[in-house]
Amino acid sequence: MTLIEHNILKLEEIKSLLKQLPSELYVKPKEILSQSTVGQHFRHILEFYVCLQNGIYKQTVCYDERKRDTLIETNMDYATGIIENLQLFLEKITTDSPLTLNANYAVTADEELQLKTSIYRELAYALDHTIHHLAIIKIALIEEKIELDTNFGVALSTIRHRKVCAQ
Repeated sequence: MTLIEHNILKLEEIKSLLKQLPSELYVKPKEILSQSTVGQHFRHILEFYVCLQNGIYKQTVCYDERKRDTLIETNMDYATGIIENLQLFLEKITTDSPLTLNANYAVTADEELQLKTSIYRELAYALDHTIHHLAIIKIALIEEKIELDTNFGVALSTIRHRKVCAQ
């Protein structure tokens, strides 16, 4: 399976979960998430992909420029539409090419960095970032007694490791 296919599959996993979640849970502030919502975490995931999509066209990606679209975090149908658009976008990627990553890791100062990267490198980052946030979402969903696949929110390397250990 290619890196692109892994990203598309992970977005499909999110889309499937959105179809099962009660809408009130999607927008419910959770103490275990520091009063953020499951929807906010899904928005965060999706906006990284949107930033990458926009960045490919400009050859510069900046995750700090996320729109923080509250409609994604409050409307599961809208979020599903974003996912479907992202999946179509990912299907059109046929080659890797260079990008510049703009990032500012300072809290109070304007210290923007420009780093060389590539589409595939950023897709790898997006996949890891997505899995990380799915692990956080999983904590909130378990607390709500929502049943999930045991590998939901688990890194692919961890899944492989567990399989080796089980043998």
